[in-house]
Amino acid sequence: MVAFDSTILSILLFPDAELHQGGKAVEHTRERVDGLVRELESAKEQILIPAPALCEVLVTEGVDAQDVLTTLRSSAFIRVGDFDERAAVELAARLRLAIKAGDPREGVRITKTAMKFDRQIVAISLVNGARVLYSDDDGVEKFASGCGLIVKRVADLPVPASQPDLPFEPQEPGGGSPPTAGD
Repeated sequence: MVAFDSTILSILLFPDAELHQGGKAVEHTRERVDGLVRELESAKEQILIPAPALCEVLVTEGVDAQDVLTTLRSSAFIRVGDFDERAAVELAARLRLAIKAGDPREGVRITKTAMKFDRQIVAISLVNGARVLYSDDDGVEKFASGCGLIVKRVADLPVPASQPDLPFEPQEPGGGSPPTAGD
């Protein structure tokens, strides 16, 4: 099993989503993520979307929540992972260690709310058995790496040679500008 955070999910769902690293647009973002999904589906690999990552996408202006949920449910390989009792216990144990070490944010300059979302995404991924977390979020990457998860960024993915159709169509946001992932 692998997990996707909100940046990867935005790219998957919205054809006009852009991703920036270091102030520059990542080239062939959509093609890389589409290729990854095709590869995972052909290997019959499950894709976990942690509920807080889904929330981050659904809160984007112009996004139709029902359309997004219908799209995700249409794939036999994608499932949403809840922040449940197991994830809460996992996260609490890791937070206690960070607090004991004197740096609850572990050197990442983010708000408390962003930190909580990032850590919930990682905890849900861990307790559901994800081996790899695909993320372009620095906070998620730092915490996940510290927890032993392999983290891969979109720029690390190869650009596929050919592009057959995905098993579902990306969503068009209903107004407003398309979501921008990774900023």
